[in-house]
Amino acid sequence: MSGQIGDDKIEQVRDRTDIVELVSQYVDLKTSGRNRMGLCPFHAEKTPSFSVNAERQFYHCFGCGASGDVFSFLMTSEGLSFPDAVRRLADRAGIDLEERPLTPPERAQIEERERLYRINGLAADYFHANLMEHPQALIAREYMKKRGYGQKAAAEYCIGCALSGWDGLKNYLEHHQVAATEARTLGLLREGTSGRGDYDMFRSRLIFPIFDLAGRVVAFGGRVLDDGKPKYINSPESPIYHKGAVLFGLYQARQAIRISGDVLVVEGYFDQLALNRAGFAQSVATCGTALTADHVQQLKRYAQRVVLVFDQDSAGKQATFKAMTTLQQEGVAAAAISLPSGDDPDSFLQRHGAEAFQACLDAARPVMELYMEETLKEAGYGVELKVRAVEQVLEKIAVLKSELEQDLYLKELSGRSGIEVARLQKKLETIVRQQRGRSKVQGSEAPVSPPHPADEPGGQRSPARAQRLPVKDQKGVSRTEQTLLRLLLQSTAVRTEFAERGGVSLVHHPDVAAVMAEILSQTTASGCDIESLMPRLSASQREILAQVHGCDPEEFAENLELIAGDCLRALEKQAMKRRSEQLWREMIPAADECGDIEAADRYRAELSNLQSRIKGRTS
Repeated sequence: MSGQIGDDKIEQVRDRTDIVELVSQYVDLKTSGRNRMGLCPFHAEKTPSFSVNAERQFYHCFGCGASGDVFSFLMTSEGLSFPDAVRRLADRAGIDLEERPLTPPERAQIEERERLYRINGLAADYFHANLMEHPQALIAREYMKKRGYGQKAAAEYCIGCALSGWDGLKNYLEHHQVAATEARTLGLLREGTSGRGDYDMFRSRLIFPIFDLAGRVVAFGGRVLDDGKPKYINSPESPIYHKGAVLFGLYQARQAIRISGDVLVVEGYFDQLALNRAGFAQSVATCGTALTADHVQQLKRYAQRVVLVFDQDSAGKQATFKAMTTLQQEGVAAAAISLPSGDDPDSFLQRHGAEAFQACLDAARPVMELYMEETLKEAGYGVELKVRAVEQVLEKIAVLKSELEQDLYLKELSGRSGIEVARLQKKLETIVRQQRGRSKVQGSEAPVSPPHPADEPGGQRSPARAQRLPVKDQKGVSRTEQTLLRLLLQSTAVRTEFAERGGVSLVHHPDVAAVMAEILSQTTASGCDIESLMPRLSASQREILAQVHGCDPEEFAENLELIAGDCLRALEKQAMKRRSEQLWREMIPAADECGDIEAADRYRAELSNLQSRIKGRTS
């Protein structure tokens, strides 16, 4: 809702923030010469390789290659956007950013959300105080103790207790001058009937506050303390809570997930608590809903692989395979743990312990493999049912982003079904075309980058922007692209070689390509003028440039040309792979369908040539 932040303010925030002090809140740093060293917060390691330089105000990990300034550190650590990181550090440093004035509707919306956050915070404090102190909450404390949890877990998750009365929370909120309408909006109160007043929605329940990534309470889950029904009730959706976009425990588990590289997704609050207690802190729980694309987008910030730990009954398997599809569409590796029938993570850990669960985790299998096995098993031996089952599996394989994965699963499907790989491949190509056709009808083609200001009517188009930037998926910036962008800012020789070897056509991320195009067009004999470059970029492009502009310019000085060569070779290889995929998925099938034999042969020859070149670079 806020406006743009001036470059002078960004520099002021950077200058007023001590990177050693900031990083020390996340990493135990020890002096090593002119630097401070510690264990990298971005990958698992036993020997410290994470260096922080106080003089230059930058960090670098010699293990995973992560590097940057105070903004990039906070963005990576907290999953924040660049503007949010600037605002967080500005608030910390007591700097007024002087952003543009809000319109009345914007201000009203922000003020409403702040009031709702405050009300939920008050309710969380009330419930937590009940659990810790109130005599009537003895049964809740005994229940927690029986499940193996004490004050430590209650404090970490701010677990609380809703007493049996009908107006305890209502009276507490009235004492703090909370409007009943807003408490009803949050689902804390319900409106009585027949002239009766409002009453508490949560009664006689253990209360689990649900936090967003900023640490604010956005909702609650309540569990009965006996065999009553319903077992759980949850807050309704509200202006600050959308259950398909929030995961229980993610706020507490972010760092552990980043270090592990995996995230364990479970169904229940106690499952998440049990895993955390047993040492598997990299776990989250869905809030009474299926895993959504919004969930996955959040998890992608921290994890390379999602491991599903759902129940083994029919409903649990359906949830696992539904989640698999969502993860495939987002390009995230998906695996699943198979626990004994009737067990959930909580009960399994109580009976067998952490070592047995670790063994299950080590044996986690790709969900696609499980789906193939389960679907073919259910089909039995009838020809029609088996054919339909194979088609269902092919529909899932078609969603996979990696051609190598598709190839491996086709071979496995061939072995399990007895159908030749070539026939499966042909059917897969048909399914891919059908899926692409449905996407076009629904208007869900891959998004393109937003228009550049110079491309708008009346704008001055730079020579570099005259090049047609390829349409690409809006994926994260790769480390290779980020490194090359830094080198382009530093070296005329690198800029020349980059332009000669293909320029922005090699770059996958549209915003990075746009930034690099502007760098090539704005560069003069004296170098690249960042100040004149910034106004020509969109907000997202300025974020990308700001992340690399603050990095240490001397870091790559000794091996600059060598590193640049490695980056360019990697980008060339990636560009060839993307072209190969385009030929295989789109151009060859389209030529075959049109009966254009000459074009199809030409495309196949190009594909063969590209594959040979890729293989040569790999070897």
